[in-house]
Amino acid sequence: MKKIVLAVATLFAANAYAGDLNQIGTLTQNQFLKLSTDLGAASAYKGVTPATPLGAVGFDIGAEITQTSIENSAIFRQAGAGDVSNLVVPKIHVTKGLPGGFDIGAFVSRVSGIGGSLIGLEARYAILDDGLTTPALGVRLSGTKLSGVSKLNLSTVAVDAMLSKKLTLVTPYIGAGSVRVKSGADVAGLREESFNKSRVFIGMNVNFLLANIALEAEKMGGNNSVSAKAGFRF
Repeated sequence: MKKIVLAVATLFAANAYAGDLNQIGTLTQNQFLKLSTDLGAASAYKGVTPATPLGAVGFDIGAEITQTSIENSAIFRQAGAGDVSNLVVPKIHVTKGLPGGFDIGAFVSRVSGIGGSLIGLEARYAILDDGLTTPALGVRLSGTKLSGVSKLNLSTVAVDAMLSKKLTLVTPYIGAGSVRVKSGADVAGLREESFNKSRVFIGMNVNFLLANIALEAEKMGGNNSVSAKAGFRF
């Protein structure tokens, strides 16, 4: 747990010296679409939590790291970000349980390699709670906004369905959904791109009293992401 927290803190500090997409105006429209696809996969909300609701007094607080593979490294280099093969997104992530099977969550982040800030929000509802013989089934609506990147505006909205089953200390989960990415460049000659990408993900949450560790792997289009979170869940 300490290693994840330290890595998140280090990456937040290091991103103050990250590159920028200050040459985005040199891209063609097709290149801008590919750049936006990679950025959308890295920016889309990752819950890194099972479908099981927290309950009215529950909290899930953690330091989190997501690494997303980049399919178009040469385009990032042309756009001014330098040599980027992965985007690393360190986050501080908080989820609060509400009555009636609802949870709300948010994170704040910096995106390595491009010097951008990322915020995300979610609302989740458990259609079924974890029972003795039945899994938890939930739906999630989420959104993110990337800012602070030169001449680029990017946001995502996602809808996902999730299934999880608590097995004493371990809760495995799976999910699938669709992400809407909207990306615009404040340069002449590049029009806004807006597109949908499907995704699937699988994860595992391990809870030792208050201490909590969660791992998640996601595939969105051609991009793969892995996330790890350490903190407290109760």
